[in-house]
Amino acid sequence: MPDSARPNSDTAASSSGSSGLSFSVIAAGVMAMATITGFAYLFSLWASSGEITPAQTLKIASSQYVAGNAVVAGELAATVVLDEEVEADVEWIPLHSFLIGAGQFEQAMRLDSPRARREELQKAIPLLVRSEQAGFPEGRSADGHRMLGLAFQQVGDYEQATKHLEAAIDTDLTLHADLMPVLAVARARRPRENLEEAIIAIDAYLNNESLDAENQVEPNLLKIDWLIRLRRFDEAAQTIERASTIIAPALARQTRWALAARDDLLLKDAELVIKRVLAKVNRAHGEHVIASIPAKASEQVNASDREMLLETLKGLAVLQREASPLLASQSRLTAAQAFLLAGEQDLALAELTQLRQQRPFREGGLEGGLSEMELLANQGHGEEALQTAKYLVREIAQSRHLNYTQKNEAEFRSRITEILAVLREAGQYASVVEIADSIAALFGESPALIEKGIAYRDWGDATLRAGRGPGGEVSREAFAAARARFRGAGDAFADAAERQFDTVEYVPTLWQAIDSYQRGRHFSKSIPLLEKYLRYEDRLKQPAGLVAHGRALLAEGRPDEAMDSLQTCIVEFTRDPMRYEARLLAAQAAADSHDIPDAKRLLIDNLNDGQLTPQSPVWRDSLFTLGELLYAESDLKTLQAMELPLEQKIERLQEIEPELNEALRRLNEAVERYWPLPRAQAAAYQLARGQLLASRLPEAELETDGLLDAAQRDLRQKANRFRQSALDQFTSMVRFMDMVEREDELSEKQVAILRNSLLGQADTLKSMRRYAEAADAYRDMSLRYMNEPPALEALLGQSRMARTLGRDREADMLLSQAAVVLDRISDQWDDQFEETTRFSREDWKNYLQWMTGRLDQAKRRAGSQNF
Repeated sequence: MPDSARPNSDTAASSSGSSGLSFSVIAAGVMAMATITGFAYLFSLWASSGEITPAQTLKIASSQYVAGNAVVAGELAATVVLDEEVEADVEWIPLHSFLIGAGQFEQAMRLDSPRARREELQKAIPLLVRSEQAGFPEGRSADGHRMLGLAFQQVGDYEQATKHLEAAIDTDLTLHADLMPVLAVARARRPRENLEEAIIAIDAYLNNESLDAENQVEPNLLKIDWLIRLRRFDEAAQTIERASTIIAPALARQTRWALAARDDLLLKDAELVIKRVLAKVNRAHGEHVIASIPAKASEQVNASDREMLLETLKGLAVLQREASPLLASQSRLTAAQAFLLAGEQDLALAELTQLRQQRPFREGGLEGGLSEMELLANQGHGEEALQTAKYLVREIAQSRHLNYTQKNEAEFRSRITEILAVLREAGQYASVVEIADSIAALFGESPALIEKGIAYRDWGDATLRAGRGPGGEVSREAFAAARARFRGAGDAFADAAERQFDTVEYVPTLWQAIDSYQRGRHFSKSIPLLEKYLRYEDRLKQPAGLVAHGRALLAEGRPDEAMDSLQTCIVEFTRDPMRYEARLLAAQAAADSHDIPDAKRLLIDNLNDGQLTPQSPVWRDSLFTLGELLYAESDLKTLQAMELPLEQKIERLQEIEPELNEALRRLNEAVERYWPLPRAQAAAYQLARGQLLASRLPEAELETDGLLDAAQRDLRQKANRFRQSALDQFTSMVRFMDMVEREDELSEKQVAILRNSLLGQADTLKSMRRYAEAADAYRDMSLRYMNEPPALEALLGQSRMARTLGRDREADMLLSQAAVVLDRISDQWDDQFEETTRFSREDWKNYLQWMTGRLDQAKRRAGSQNF
């Protein structure tokens, strides 16, 4: 046959090239010698004696394949290099791919290690698929589909396995007997599994009258398993009985295969008992599963079923001692399930631990480890679950006997995800983080990082909840810890997003990183991520990113840049709900830029928009912010006005009055609507201070010369009304805080409001010239804060009131007492002096020394005059 002959032919006849000998004669001699010294080696020696074409090499390889030397054929074909651009080579590509793929398939199937076999099959599959796509060589279609079906079966792609096994049987009916059991398993295990169809296939196989008893065992075991899964328990029991009858003669002769089959049937009978009991259990929505058993299933098992389970466990114990290692490991899992149903979790854990530790490590060990982790997670034992996870990762990586298929991988990820969720619910966040780190190689880098991020984020939330004290305030320590955990979440999500850049998950994961950083107040870390987010996110979803970008820039002290992002959201997304929050943040940015009119306009736009209601958090915060902003502006302007000459002061206070009245109105509305929210309590205190600010104008007007008595009386009454309103508000706040303190500890902000309200109460009484009451108020405050910095302010105020009332000796004693109290205040309060009083500790010491020094000088002068 000429060299250009079609590659579909399996003959080896050809011209010998320069040797002048018949190529078929040479090939025959070589093939004979190959049985002694190895075909590939002899072929290389022969080929060196003269030129041989790729076509001739492939023909020899094809002959070797026909002779049953698939590995040799593959090695020969692998020596040929074909060029898809060369027309003469293209027609040989199907045969070339087929032979190499068939050789690798054969090599893989000879390996004992499932892992090694799977790795080799992963190399063979693309070659065989390529050959199929180009058209299998003539007469090789059935064989090609057979190899592809078996290869896909081994690597866990049961959908493709079903397709190719069916094609192989359809092409060559003689393969029916060998491939039908494998096809039935593939059909049962594919994602859209059809067990009914698989059972029909198995029954068709079992109806073959030529099957002996031994060859009926495996198909019957498969059928029993599928019937149990379909909850056709009576049929499963009948099949077990029928299979037991079939093996009975061989069992009587103590045949090895029959003894093994008996053990298999005993295990199936135990599984049937467990599934019957489990069928009566109703799994609650969201209930966790341990080794396929609902966590609370034992609560629904009645006494008779529990007794039956315990009886079944006796038989399983026998199997564990006497059956083959593989069957013994399967029986341990079944025993663990029985113990779980019987409510014996500790005994179930012992079975699962032994199953995990059995050698060699196989699928049973993996199942045992995962089930053990499920049980430990349900019990809240995060550290033990972590150790088991590390064990599994090490064994999966090292085991030569574990067939870690695609289905195994998917199930591993699914169950680990559920385990991590259970541990998070149990508050075992540190363990979840470590487990996520340890399983990254098997779980996938990005999914592991996301699980780690979720754990850190939930940990931060839990820290804030635990640190939230009375009044809804979070302690500084808790907030600092939560910030660190949110930052950990942001780092994990950001790393995951970087690995997902070319996937659809990139932008959502990026947003999780941004959200975590901002919740932890790590705004600088979120800004570069937000720039990427706004570049890649769909336009309709950008408002949330623009608001977050503005918030981050605002927190970093960049109000002008923040305003750009926020105004983009407001102007370009006029129908998006995020525009309200954008206005609120834009108002803060305007205030930070000292553009108070623009800040007020934005806040009023939110309040008057008509789409928001007072129940909306943004409307509520807009009202609070507007009241606080107006109060702060009025307070600052009033302080500045008080430094001016009288006429200018009155004129300036008159200009401030409308804005101050608006501040009081907004603060009063906020208090009435949202009491007793923490922010409403702060607004109530500002309302009291605002009333005192309002009294400044009539007080200044009273200083005007030439006022009639009636005018003076009206102004004095007006000022006192404002002071009385402030006094009532301060008194109300003190009573409220006292009531809260009797039931629980005050938050830091509530402590500050109470302290300032007590001081404000006393100062207001003093301004109303009710000096005796003011002295009592100062005294009450000094007693409340004895040996704390605020007591100094109270003692100083009480001393002044005593001197005003003409009780100079008492006033002097109070000043001396203040010096003694200062010495008694422990060092732990040093950082509180400037926060709660007008001076630092050192300044108080100097001030009190100066005051007592003046008293001593006055006493000495008085004594000298008396002498």
